[in-house]
Amino acid sequence: MFILAAALIVAGVALFVAAPLGIGLVGARAKSAGELQVERHEHECALAVQGLRELEFDREMGKLSDADYESMHKTLEDRALTAMAAVENIRMQSEKAANAKKPSVTPLTDALRRPAAPRRIDPIPTLVLRTEHPRPVQPSPQQQPTPSASGKIRFCPQCGMRAAIDSKFCAQCGIAIRPLGGAAARTE
Repeated sequence: MFILAAALIVAGVALFVAAPLGIGLVGARAKSAGELQVERHEHECALAVQGLRELEFDREMGKLSDADYESMHKTLEDRALTAMAAVENIRMQSEKAANAKKPSVTPLTDALRRPAAPRRIDPIPTLVLRTEHPRPVQPSPQQQPTPSASGKIRFCPQCGMRAAIDSKFCAQCGIAIRPLGGAAARTE
């Protein structure tokens, strides 16, 4: 009984250890020649960059003279740049080949789409309420709109940070902001 349990444990451990090897051999897909070249060049670039780091460390530790550093640095830098250029060249060639296989007719929906404009993110979100008036409202002479009220955007007079329309204090510097009604309530 004890020998059977020991044999099962040994077999289980052996299968657990060998499982990644079996999956790696069976589950691996065939890579194209371009993918293999890209991997080789990326590995070459990584080795050159690692060599540059070690070279910089050796220089900082005082193990290299300036002349040795310059010659080795130039060699490693050229190796890394050559590998990066080769990777970029292979990728551009594969993109050209993929684009050549695509049909030249563009679907109508793709032709009508416009690229989205980049979104601007403000540090302080501002809520702007717009009311629709049936007819234009003429301001009375006593109610001349202030520049910040007509633009629906307020800024802190101290630091220039954008402030919400109904805010009483600046979120950046904490100074009191005058109300839009024209009453001057400023405290330091």
